[in-house]
Amino acid sequence: MVTLKELSVEELFGPGHRMCAGCGPAITARMMTKAFRGPTVISQATGCLEISPTIYPHTSWDIPWVHTAFENAAATASGMEAGYKALRRKGLVKEHVDVIAVGGDGGTFDIGIQALSGALERGHDMVYLCYDNEAYMNCLPGDTLVMTESGVKRIDEIQLGERLYTFNKDSNTLAVSRCSGLFDNGVRPVYEIVTLHHLIRSTPNHPYLVVNRRGRGRGRELRWRMLSELRVGDGIVVLKRLARGEAFKFFSPVTRNHYKVHRLNEVKIPTQSSPELLEYLGLYVGDGWVRPRKGEVGFAITEGSTRKRLLELHKRLFGEDTLERLDEYYVYFNSVNLARFIHSLGFGRGAKSKTIPSWVFTLTEDEKEAFVEGLLLSDGYRYGKSYRYVSSSQDLLKRLRLLLQTMNYRVGKITWQTAKKGKKFPHRTLLKDTGCGFLCFSKKRSWNLEKDWSQYRYQDPLIETDNFTVEAVRRVEYVGNLRTYDLRVEKDHNFIAEGVVVHNTGIQRSGATPHGASTTTSPAGSKIPGKPEWKKDLAGICIAHGIPYVATATIAYWNDFLTKMRKAIEVEGPAVVHVLAPCPLGWRSEPKDTIKLSRLAVQTRYFPLYEYENGQYRLNIKVSKPQPLEEFLKLQGRFRHLFKPEFRKEIEELQRFVNLNYERVAKLCGEA
Repeated sequence: MVTLKELSVEELFGPGHRMCAGCGPAITARMMTKAFRGPTVISQATGCLEISPTIYPHTSWDIPWVHTAFENAAATASGMEAGYKALRRKGLVKEHVDVIAVGGDGGTFDIGIQALSGALERGHDMVYLCYDNEAYMNCLPGDTLVMTESGVKRIDEIQLGERLYTFNKDSNTLAVSRCSGLFDNGVRPVYEIVTLHHLIRSTPNHPYLVVNRRGRGRGRELRWRMLSELRVGDGIVVLKRLARGEAFKFFSPVTRNHYKVHRLNEVKIPTQSSPELLEYLGLYVGDGWVRPRKGEVGFAITEGSTRKRLLELHKRLFGEDTLERLDEYYVYFNSVNLARFIHSLGFGRGAKSKTIPSWVFTLTEDEKEAFVEGLLLSDGYRYGKSYRYVSSSQDLLKRLRLLLQTMNYRVGKITWQTAKKGKKFPHRTLLKDTGCGFLCFSKKRSWNLEKDWSQYRYQDPLIETDNFTVEAVRRVEYVGNLRTYDLRVEKDHNFIAEGVVVHNTGIQRSGATPHGASTTTSPAGSKIPGKPEWKKDLAGICIAHGIPYVATATIAYWNDFLTKMRKAIEVEGPAVVHVLAPCPLGWRSEPKDTIKLSRLAVQTRYFPLYEYENGQYRLNIKVSKPQPLEEFLKLQGRFRHLFKPEFRKEIEELQRFVNLNYERVAKLCGEA
């Protein structure tokens, strides 16, 4: 056993890592480094323990450290070990360097198990440490637009408790649920899914609602499937229309008593939205500007029918006293209240910063249609049987695309073009590089359900619903590493991002998740009590490879953990240390209970502590009088549903499994 005097006082995993309070993996990382004996390099899979301590340009690791994809930690470590071996053989490196691979659930139990198996089979002299928090996360980029009850918002702007639109899987209808969790997951590999009218980006383990077709006459069902499992042609559930909105109420105008106002032009300021006002604002977004300090609103609209329509709308909405002047190219309106009113609505000021504010998404259908009509009058035109809108604002085009999708439009992709400095245009020459994009769209035609009902129903099982439809995946491709975020949503466990129904980004089940645990991808319901499968026997899988050393450990028994970690480092050949590391967020436990849970996992026989060394098993802590498993389960919200009368038998089944597994391990160790 390692003693306190033998521990290194040097901190190789320092503070400032931004992990959660009571985080088991963070404690695991710090303890692990105390067992190092000399020069060491770490290969770490993508995950919480990689993202939070290494937010660019900072790091908590005071040691050579390599980040790798979450399925490749063992493969990367085996390559590093082979490289150091070659350098020593050539005399380029004299000292021995220990190689440690670190992975969580996804990098070990699931997608990373192939790389781990290969490294163990090849016999690389390395240690693989699994920090087992019994679940893993998925996420979306920060600029992903999420549909909320108060309008569309970036995912990194969502507030705790905010009401989000969701898909009710029981009734296939639009519903509303509260956001109960917000998480910054750092930079991760992100992929892009493209359908006929939608585009969304996410990490490969993010679940989408997919139509599972069993063949004609055999029915269809909606199932969650991760991005990495999607194939071209798979039908995913998307939004076709939002709930009926309502008129939006505006601010109160300034009065003559305002300290900055000497004279007020008489102007009527609308108190709530209307189709005419939204058409006017559509014209403003395309061709208008505002100077609040000067009390000026202007439009770059030449003489013609569009200018005539603008003046007509302005007179009806605001009165006649605000028109200052007009010339061949421009129309100017002067009013402090009008300028403040337009500026307060959040449409932006310059051409490249124009956008569509969240409140527009909450409006009635006729007001949205009027807004689109105003946009087309300014920077749009008819293109064959569809319309094309042009803008130099990427955010405006992206939000317009999403707005049209909520109005049951057929929408194409955003096409972006660049123009170089010096290019000549009418009346001007470009002084710097610039760009603009365009978006094509048209109204969807109604399907003749009376004529071909069964055929259409088979293609789209949601065709009769008001708010959702199904679109086939056309393309899935890698787009790069982006900062990503997690959301957890109550009740329906999903939300609508970029017009696509996606699962809670929170905590997902993995091969390490225990039977009966409720996660966002194995939620407990009225009939299914959480995850139906049993946890993988990782230690047994590794032992089956015939490697010299395998051990289980927890952070509650620090000396046992550090002794095993040092043994694993010193052994010749591959070694695996499997550490149970409670996650307060995923386990829905109190941060102060992390060590208590780690200890109870051993004392209830849930997680036996043993080691396998050169063919010999050894039980490190014998539990002859175990505490009831309920003592371990009741501290975790993920098992709360099991204490309902209808699921009490699941606790009994878990207790039986835990006892049988402990007795099996004890027998292997000669302690039966």
